[in-house]
Amino acid sequence: MGLELYMDLLSAPCRAVYIFARKNGIPFNFQFVDLLKGHHHSKEYIEINPLRKLPSLKDGKFILSESVAILSYLCRKYSAPSHWYPPDLHTRARVDEFMAWQHTAIQLPMSKMLWIKLLIPMITGEEVSAEKTEQILEEVNNNLQLFEEKFLQDRMFITGDHISLADLVALVEMMQPMGGNYNVFLNSPKLAEWRMRVELTIGSGLFWEAHDRLVKLAEWDCSTLDPRVKERICEFLQKFKCLYRSLAMGLELYLDLLSQPCRAAYIFARRNGIPFELRTVELLKGQHISDDFVVNPLKKVPALKDGDFTLTESVAILLYLARKYKVPDHWYPQDLQACALVDEYMAWQYTTLRRNCLRALWHKVMFPVFLGEPLSPEILAATLAELDVTLQLLEDKFLQNKAFLAGPHISLADLVAITELMHPAGAGCQVFEGPKLAAWRQRVEAAVGEDLFQKAHEVILKAKDTPPADSATKQKLMPGMPAMIQ
Repeated sequence: MGLELYMDLLSAPCRAVYIFARKNGIPFNFQFVDLLKGHHHSKEYIEINPLRKLPSLKDGKFILSESVAILSYLCRKYSAPSHWYPPDLHTRARVDEFMAWQHTAIQLPMSKMLWIKLLIPMITGEEVSAEKTEQILEEVNNNLQLFEEKFLQDRMFITGDHISLADLVALVEMMQPMGGNYNVFLNSPKLAEWRMRVELTIGSGLFWEAHDRLVKLAEWDCSTLDPRVKERICEFLQKFKCLYRSLAMGLELYLDLLSQPCRAAYIFARRNGIPFELRTVELLKGQHISDDFVVNPLKKVPALKDGDFTLTESVAILLYLARKYKVPDHWYPQDLQACALVDEYMAWQYTTLRRNCLRALWHKVMFPVFLGEPLSPEILAATLAELDVTLQLLEDKFLQNKAFLAGPHISLADLVAITELMHPAGAGCQVFEGPKLAAWRQRVEAAVGEDLFQKAHEVILKAKDTPPADSATKQKLMPGMPAMIQ
């Protein structure tokens, strides 16, 4: 029978194999295995591929069942043009490097997007929670940024001037969310231009032929789904939800994003893909000083609860998360001197930048607007003057002429500093009007991710619109206010 390819073009790896074979004129028999009807679990197919996955290749008596291996096999057997899998040692290694990385960094999150945006609601009738959707979207965006910075860089294609297997595999995977009407290329001109180059090199007709079934998936009548397959999917999703819930419950973060240390912990956990259960503690309602808030006897946020273990100071929480989850080294460097610079800033900021940023917010906005207790112009002027002195120290002593506070890469010091400075920014203070701090802020925001940064600071940037406190809340909060004035 010659070469047989078992595929369903809903599958991104199947589309890569299909496009490659068609583009290079490789003759094959297309054996359709309908994923939506569970045909990959049939007895007949399991004899071909006991892994119950697509695609599969059958060449006489020879069988392959992994798409990357199939693509390499077709390249070699049919002597495809060398740009697909270059003979040059270093260039081929770049293709291999991407192919190894993409399984969990691109293929998995792109597939998740299709499921949460379309298939789960369609099959089960239940929407995926906003928190889970946000977490997966963040994973997608972070990995796309890594793809741009590490693999694509400023090149036409991943390996240089010519398309390779790496580009083909990358693009078909990134198209997967399109089935759920989510376009990953909209927010990145570089990614969009690369996508167009790959599509044109393949040929737009062939490209969209391969993606036709995917982009029409929303029109699928899910009532035709085999009940046994639906039951299997629902059972799997229920187990997944229980597993995710148990994982998340292992780590709980008690936060209010009005608080600058809470924003630092929130951004750090989200940026590094750390799963946690968000426990909101509303400071302006006095929930942190209520009898119900037993996790932290200091009556402060943030607080961390990891099983039976609790932490109640933000810097200690950040260091704990960095060590437990083995985040990238730049956050808290192993290098002795770089680490010492982070420690130095963290120790300095408590009574200087943190204190003055907090006072600026409260003196300028929260006392007059929220509590209805405006302070004298003299007190406000003195507070803002002290903040200016502290900002100058931040520039002269810590930032100097570096990209970030501890060197060429973002660290915990930058994250803590930027979240502090957004406090007076939320009060309308022009803390970033100097070119050096403004440029540093842009670098930090880009390193964190603009969407995540804006989400974390949404509350504080609306501080001036805070409605006045009711009398009961005011009575709760006022005993702690004298310290804020001094």
